[in-house]
This record gives sequence, structure tokens and C-alpha cells, in this order.
Amino acid sequence: MHNIKEYINFKNYKLIIAIAIPMIISNISTPILGIVDTSIIGRISIEQIGAIAIGSSLLSFVYFCFSFFRMGTTGLIAQAWGINDINNIYRILKSNMFIAFLCSLICIPLILIFKNFLLDIYTTDNEIHNHASLYLNIRIFGAPATFINFIIFGFLLGSKKPWELLKLVLFINLLNIILDLYLGLYLSMNLKGIAFGTLISEFSGMLLGLYYVKRNLPILKDKNITINITNNIFKIIKSNTNLFVRTSLILISILMFTAIGSRLGNTILAANAILIMLQMFISYSLDGFAQAAEVLIGNEFSKKNKNKIIKLAISSTIISFIFAIIYFLIFYLFIDNIIILMTSINSVIFETQNYAIWIIVSPLISFLSFQMDGIFIGANKTRIMRNTVIISFIIFIISLCILVPFYENNGLWLSFILFLFLRGVLLVTKFKEIYNFN
Repeated sequence: MHNIKEYINFKNYKLIIAIAIPMIISNISTPILGIVDTSIIGRISIEQIGAIAIGSSLLSFVYFCFSFFRMGTTGLIAQAWGINDINNIYRILKSNMFIAFLCSLICIPLILIFKNFLLDIYTTDNEIHNHASLYLNIRIFGAPATFINFIIFGFLLGSKKPWELLKLVLFINLLNIILDLYLGLYLSMNLKGIAFGTLISEFSGMLLGLYYVKRNLPILKDKNITINITNNIFKIIKSNTNLFVRTSLILISILMFTAIGSRLGNTILAANAILIMLQMFISYSLDGFAQAAEVLIGNEFSKKNKNKIIKLAISSTIISFIFAIIYFLIFYLFIDNIIILMTSINSVIFETQNYAIWIIVSPLISFLSFQMDGIFIGANKTRIMRNTVIISFIIFIISLCILVPFYENNGLWLSFILFLFLRGVLLVTKFKEIYNFN
């Protein structure tokens, strides 16, 4: 009974919510941006809906393969912040900034070279191919800003500045929405206008973010501190390889989902694009509690406080589950209205409604995967995260091979939801590893 009282301690919940609320708002602004983009193009043509879905998926794969910069920065900064290791905070920040910028410069020519090959995997429709190619030609030049923003986000979150992060993300996404409406609709630039709007907002956000970082950095005690970039590069590559593999497999699963959906027809591709946007809304919003767990568990891990780690992990998971129930009810009651807001094309509306059940049940099934990720990132247990995703991905592939030939798009969605479910459950089985300080 005593332990139960500890886990319903409202002090822990207030601490978690204080970080989670600004993170939820900032997180859901990203899929809302995607919904706005889809709503604009959804009133133009099915082909451009599909092109943005494919172009965005490819960029998500490239960018989020490197999102370990955000996760790794958050965990390391949180742990250094927890014991007030200011010199290490500077080392982490400068080294990650350098590597992120270098990786972004490598990504630009690679995407331009392999763009057509990748698009051929996704679609055989020439019009969709051409639209997606144009979208990528513009968006890829935002890679340096996007990668630097990963580090900025990680620093602000890890240093317990969630409201600063919220202001930065809202600035980026609101500017993006304004530019999308102005360039995409008012100037009738359509898909091209949306791509340029995103590009401009990414670089604008980077400049504002660098200002926030400078303002929130603690005063360096050792003014003569030097950073051996070469040594730090190897340390960071070694420590983040697991996160890279984990993130790559997750995004490969999304790429495969979109690619297989495109083979089922343009209307299903458009319907899945809308539903994936809603899935992103779920994951980004529930990630707020996971990110709160990252920071708080990271702080306590550096202090080797086992009891506090367990309490924070369980408390944050309880809150995440409560919100998963709320999202389930919202989608159950209003899914048809939401779909109509996102497109006015009758065939797409009808097809989306046919598969809406997967988004309705998704919050209850997938919340654990997001929450457990945050817990393990805070404890820097990246090897376990890598291994559980590898197992989940293998089962996902097997499921696709068995279910899609018989159940087509329903089989595709069932396989994807199963993948999310397994990621969470397998991490739960490794829960005791989060307070292994060796």
C-alpha cells in the first residue's frame, strides 16, 4: 500500500506535467502543420496529396535517421545538467553542432543523386513522381537548419527549458503555415509554395533557436576550455549508433508502409497520407510525456537515484495512458468530421473512412512505445532500444508478407499497428534495466 501511495504522489505528476504541457503543444503543432499542408493540397489534386506524402516520407527518413541528435543531446544534457557539469554541457553542445552540420551537408548531394531511384520505388505514376521530385529539390536544402534545430531542441529540453522550446517550435510552424497559405494558395504556387514556405521557416527557426541557446547557456567557469572535436566525434558516433539503427528501422517501416500503400492505388495512397498525419498527431502529442520522462529520468540517472527513476517512469506512463484514452474517445466521436476537414475529394473521404478504425484504436495500442522510448532515452539505454526495434521490425516484415496479400490495406495497417505495439511491450519486459547504472 505504501508503494501505491508513492506512485500516485501528485508532486511527481505536477513535475511531469510542467514539462509535458509545453512539449505537447509544441509537438502537436508539427502534425497540425502537416494537416494544414494536406488540407491545402487536398483541395487541388489527388496526385499532389500523394506527392507530398511521398516527398515528406523520404525527407522524414533522411532527417529522422539523424534525429538521434535530438534524443542523444537531450539525454546527455539532462544528465550533465543534473550534476551541474557545465564544462561537459559545452562539450556536448559544440561537438553535436559540428557533427550535425557536417551530416546535413552530406545529405544534400546524396538526396539529389538518388532522388529518382527512391521515387521509382514509391510510385509508377509520372505525375506524382514529378511533383514529388520538385518538392524534394526545394526541401532538401533545409537540411542544415533541420539538423542544427535537432541539437537546439535537445539542449532546450535537456536543460529544462520546455517553454523556450515551445516558443521556438510555435514560431517555426506558425510561420510555415502563414507562408504555406500565402505562397501555396494566395500566390497559387501550390506544392512548390508549400516547399518554399517550409524551407524559409526552418532557417528562420534556426536563427531564433541559436539565440535561445546562447541566452540559456550557464556561465562557463573554465574560460580556457578546449574541445577535441576528433575525440568527441568518435565518442558521439559510438554512443549514438544504437539510436541511429533504431530510428532508421522505424522510418524504414514508415517508408515501406507508404510504398506498399502506393501500389494499392492513388486513392488509397491519399487516404493513408491523411491517416498517417493523424497518427503523427497521436505520436507527437503523447511524446510530450515521454520527453518529460527523458529529462527527469536523465537528471536522476546521473545521481543514481533508483527509487526516483522508478517513480517517475511509472507516473509518466500512467499520465500517458490517461491521455491515450482521451484521444481514443476524440477520434471515436469525431473522426468523420476530421476527415472532411482535411479533404473535400469525395473518393478520398470515402476511402479514408473505410480505414479510420485503425486510427481510432491506435492511441490505446501505441502509447506505450512512445512512453518507453522516453524512459530508456533518459537512462541512455540505447542498446536495448535498438534490439527491441530490430525484433519488432522483423515481425513487421513477416506480418506484411502474410497479411497484405490477403487483406490489402487493412493488412498493411494491422502490420503497422502491431509494430508499434511490440516496440512498447518489448521495452516493458526490459524495464528493470533502466536503473542499471553500470
